[in-house]
Amino acid sequence: MTTDNAFFRLIIYQRLKEQDMGGKLILKFSLLVGQLFLGESCTHNSHRVKVENTKTEITAVSFSTVGGFTATPSKGYTIKITRDSVYCLFSAIDTAQSTLKSYGNTEDKWNFLLDKIDLEKFIAAKEEESRQPYDGIDIKISIATKKGQYVKLNAYDSPSWNRVYRQLEESFPPKSYGNEN
Repeated sequence: MTTDNAFFRLIIYQRLKEQDMGGKLILKFSLLVGQLFLGESCTHNSHRVKVENTKTEITAVSFSTVGGFTATPSKGYTIKITRDSVYCLFSAIDTAQSTLKSYGNTEDKWNFLLDKIDLEKFIAAKEEESRQPYDGIDIKISIATKKGQYVKLNAYDSPSWNRVYRQLEESFPPKSYGNEN
């Protein structure tokens, strides 16, 4: 309790006592004032928790593939998913063939994706080296929050990374957004 609250309660108590009111009324009024301050304190604390949670609120998830140019140059892609949109960038060696498209996203798909993400475990995932030097394909997953951005490359040994990657491939497959590969 702050000194202002204690002072306020003392003044109320003295005024009620001066008016020679019964003890029950004083007790009831004191309890009422106590509940008022307790309720204000609880509201303040719940607001603080809500603010802390929004700092780690996920604002976007994206995944990219790059590499794998064995026989014919394949297109790489980046798909960025937000609460209400899906952005697809299909890039090719010939930039004239690169395309950028956007689509609407649904709240259900967004929430289903978020349910698959354990941000702490994702952040802790160990990345592997790039596979491009061996003509392999790199897969990069990026999770953006209000606090920052977390990027993991080829973290196949991480169950958290794999769960997110599988969900991205199932819910937002590149072929359904116009990638010919």
